[in-house]
Amino acid sequence: MSIKVSVCIPVYGVEKYIEKCARSLFEQTMREDIEFIFVNDCTKDRSIEILEQVLAEYPHRKEQTKIIQHKQNGGLVAARNTGLLHASGEYIIHCDSDDWVELDMYEKMYDAAKENDADISYCSYILDDGKTQKIAEIASYSTGEDFLDKILSNNLHWNLWAKMVKSTIAKSSDLYTPEHICFGEDLLLSSQMIAKSKTIAYYPRPLYHYFKSNTESYTKQFKRTSLDQLREAVDFLEQHLPRQYNLASCKGEVLFKAVFYDLMSKNEFKQYASGWRKKILSAHNFSKQKKIILFSAFISFRTTALLLKVLKNLL
Repeated sequence: MSIKVSVCIPVYGVEKYIEKCARSLFEQTMREDIEFIFVNDCTKDRSIEILEQVLAEYPHRKEQTKIIQHKQNGGLVAARNTGLLHASGEYIIHCDSDDWVELDMYEKMYDAAKENDADISYCSYILDDGKTQKIAEIASYSTGEDFLDKILSNNLHWNLWAKMVKSTIAKSSDLYTPEHICFGEDLLLSSQMIAKSKTIAYYPRPLYHYFKSNTESYTKQFKRTSLDQLREAVDFLEQHLPRQYNLASCKGEVLFKAVFYDLMSKNEFKQYASGWRKKILSAHNFSKQKKIILFSAFISFRTTALLLKVLKNLL
């Protein structure tokens, strides 16, 4: 049986949320030609036990579901890479195990991709904090070039979970997906895949529910390792994407986080900012507030850092 869509789901520390996620997957309107690949990244809780209990209620999904066991915890990227290794679909998409999806998501996105002979199809999504919901509307783009330009300018979310990608691209051997980068990893991978894409298809309805939870899963407090990972991702894209793409906003984001979280020395900050100051301050979609803080840091790095410390203590 040929598989149209492979859904890859990493599992770690989501026992409170996995049931809702799994039910939204198993109740998809795409009844045939779809597979669900759950990767147990050595979760310490009952996530897999709950998943298996839910799966037992959907016997028609058992042959379509794989639960892959990691021998040791590898992190989000490692779990996603394992999912890709076991995926056999014509198109591949990721889903975070503390989120959930509309019941027709994968049918609609697959149909949009096929109707437009697209390398990638994408949709808008819904931000959910457990109390309120907010729709994140995304405009329609037909070419990978326009789509990627908006992502690199911080105008679109970097996510993988609202992008269905043709497997020939998602499984390209030259994609750089180091497993130690767990901050900025979506930016790194989605940018590389979009750069390889010619045609993009948009489905004009929010289909994915992005839940901002406080799980043990893969969310970490922003610290120096996070900054270094984001910086490595941005620097790789600077070196490997075609020159037509402007990474000033991405560079600005690295510098802003360095200042805001006090994670760089003055000399390191100046060295990394070298050659990018004017580009960042003139970047179209980099926020005015961040530009003001960085402009201040360019002039007096120490004064800006002290000011931010005072402001954060007041917030």
